[in-house]
Amino acid sequence: MKEAFKVFDKDGNGLISPLELRETLSGLGLLSSSRSLSRIHSMISKVDSDGDGHVSFTEFEAMMMGK
Repeated sequence: MKEAFKVFDKDGNGLISPLELRETLSGLGLLSSSRSLSRIHSMISKVDSDGDGHVSFTEFEAMMMGK
């Protein structure tokens, strides 16, 4: 799970930012690179339990486990 998280956490700070999420999903061909950040923020808000606008490893793990 940690290795999967690292794919998204480009700068290694322990958080997935909206820009990192957009870049990774676009790079994997899962999201048009022209998608607005508002769409990315919406995706993050669904798993961002502490409301900081980023996805922590704990939040990522909960999402991946379907919690």
